[in-house]
Amino acid sequence: MKNWRMTFWTPGNAPPDDGHTFGCASHGIAAPGVWRGPDEAAAAGWPEKGLRGVAFSGSYAGVLAQLRNDVTRPTAAIVLFAHSSGMEAFLDRWAELLPGVPVAGGGAARGPGQVQGQLMRPAEDVTVLLIADGVWRAESLNVHDPAGTAVEFRAQGPRTITQVRENPAADWQSASSYFRARQTACDREAGDCESITFADAGGRNVHASFDGERLCTGADLPVDKRLVLRTVSRAAAARRLEEFCAVPNALVFGCAGLRSLLRAPLAVGEGTLAGFLFGELVTLGGRPQFGNLMASRLVAE
Repeated sequence: MKNWRMTFWTPGNAPPDDGHTFGCASHGIAAPGVWRGPDEAAAAGWPEKGLRGVAFSGSYAGVLAQLRNDVTRPTAAIVLFAHSSGMEAFLDRWAELLPGVPVAGGGAARGPGQVQGQLMRPAEDVTVLLIADGVWRAESLNVHDPAGTAVEFRAQGPRTITQVRENPAADWQSASSYFRARQTACDREAGDCESITFADAGGRNVHASFDGERLCTGADLPVDKRLVLRTVSRAAAARRLEEFCAVPNALVFGCAGLRSLLRAPLAVGEGTLAGFLFGELVTLGGRPQFGNLMASRLVAE
């Protein structure tokens, strides 16, 4: 067990590995007096005194095996993913092994041409920091408001919506046609898949993008095959995210898609660090889940 410094860096700008740095690439960084875009060379660490704990890195199966054999009962944890698949099954097992442990994190951001994001500690799938000290709480934010009735969907695999209908008596529509109609009805541009999105019944957003007549999502779809449309204005998104980041001494994981809605630098609380990842861990219903277009934070009590 040793002292770690949680660090965000913009893609391609990782700091030297000093053996005490834990973190990942981020699609921009916000800290007190600091606002750096993903194309700027930047890195920032948190907290000043560091975090005492144990880090595990490797494949999903390998890290789960290490967690099963570890006797540490952490007070909180940070979980970071190298790529964009497989984390849902990992999190199901995590919830069984470490129930009730406050956790935050997400998928490391990728730069142009990169197929996975950089982690420190380097890993095939996932790196985990078990924090040994302090009392923590994990909190989550969905800035989008419900904007309609639930819809039923048909899927091809865990992250592809093929058809949608609003009620059992309605005809099935192609997923892309339905979503474009909702964009028009909500006065959104055709390329806007961030201020308008789908969420499951628990309030977890999934980012939808067009793939011909289908929609592909950035997180696994709910097993009940029901979704709710949610929307937010840019002004409301910025205000709600800034309020969420105003808490002092917090570590915030936001979504890169959420960051794209901002039109001005994001102010954060004293001692708070925020990064923007490719999907984030949110705690809903007492369980860590992988979602999109949301934010989560670890706060020391």
